[in-house]
Amino acid sequence: MRKSKPGKKSIQFKLMSMVTSLMIVTFAIVILIFNLLFTQYIETTATDLLSLSSQNISMGPRREETDSLGINDDEIIRDNNPAFAVSVNRAFITEDYQIIFSADFPVNIQQDTDSRNFVEGLQNLEVPLEEVENARLNWNDNLYYYTMTADESESGQTAVYFINMTDLYNLENYLNLILFFVMLTTLVLALVVTYFISLRISNPMRSLAVFAKRIGEGNYDTINDEFSDQESHELKLAMNETTTKLRQYDAEQRAFFQNASHELRTPLQIIKNTAEGIQYGIVEDKNGAETIKKETDKLTDLVEDILFLSRLESKSPDRLTSINDLRETLSYTAERYKRLFEEKNIQVSYDFSESPVLYKYDERELERTFQNLLSNALRYAENSIRITCKEQGERIILSVYNDGEAISEKDLPHIFDRFYFGKKGVHGIGLSIVKAIIASYGGRIEVSSNSTGTTFTVFLNKLS
Repeated sequence: MRKSKPGKKSIQFKLMSMVTSLMIVTFAIVILIFNLLFTQYIETTATDLLSLSSQNISMGPRREETDSLGINDDEIIRDNNPAFAVSVNRAFITEDYQIIFSADFPVNIQQDTDSRNFVEGLQNLEVPLEEVENARLNWNDNLYYYTMTADESESGQTAVYFINMTDLYNLENYLNLILFFVMLTTLVLALVVTYFISLRISNPMRSLAVFAKRIGEGNYDTINDEFSDQESHELKLAMNETTTKLRQYDAEQRAFFQNASHELRTPLQIIKNTAEGIQYGIVEDKNGAETIKKETDKLTDLVEDILFLSRLESKSPDRLTSINDLRETLSYTAERYKRLFEEKNIQVSYDFSESPVLYKYDERELERTFQNLLSNALRYAENSIRITCKEQGERIILSVYNDGEAISEKDLPHIFDRFYFGKKGVHGIGLSIVKAIIASYGGRIEVSSNSTGTTFTVFLNKLS
């Protein structure tokens, strides 16, 4: 098969690329939003806890006070507020970053080492001991949120409320890791599913591409593969229907050329034989010339008919249409046959509408149609021909009637076939031209024949 051009990608590749890109973008957005919301939650929680702690928690006694009360270091007094017992810590710091007092809450979750680590971070990072709200400190892989206020009872000392949010940030990182593996697993599963879906799409397309190539090579056998997808099945049916039509058209073309070559060969052979007879003195010059002229006229008419039919089938763009009165075209065409009607003593009558019968058409084509119908009627008519042109509802009806012998039941179904010769037929192509012209205007032609005569009726749609 023909190789695909560089840069062209398969449906399979495009589907998998699109799914991969879509899922990566989606998961990136999900992780980003999750981290933003989680970080906002952490910061909001820390801010609320620190604000409430600095406002509502009263400072506990100094260490020296605890010593005088006989309280052990492990029994440091903490603010009795269970709402923040598990998170907020408090310490008093001197100007040289020494912890004077460490007041944790009743539930001993944060140890004194946490306070020392926090103050160590303040000292090493040279954080000024001044009033600040909801600040942030990173030290020794720990994350703290803190608020500082001046100790009004002791100059040179600062009260610090802080909360260690390291566990929550570790939880965030852990959840990010889980989301990443979920994304990776989902992506792999999605790619596997997409791969098999793309196979269901691409395999029928490849089969139909091979089928189309066979059609292009002139093999018009239909394809019998069964496709599970409705679209592929419908495409297969459409291609099979097209293949059937192409096969019929090919057979018609072959028959057409065979018949055309036969019809062309006959007058050519007569012309050749007559010319040879004149050359050797067997045929008189005058009689031979008449024969040659007659056969040449027949040959010319046949060639013109074949060329005209070929232009119709190729839908040549040289059609020149305009709105005209069909009665005038019929009358003009019939007038050209006046001498022939008189020679055969045929009476011609007209059944026309009183008002104009307007239609948009190429006069040359409709004249050719009426010529063929009138010449056909002239060959068979005995006494009369009747030409009709009327509007009936939304249709225009044109008909040519002759009172001649009825068409046999054997010939009737085939009279519009190319090169089909009925009784008194000439080329066998005239009525097929009529049918092709009328069909090109979206109309149809019918024929009825009985003992009283034969009528060819053309139906056209009126102008909107």
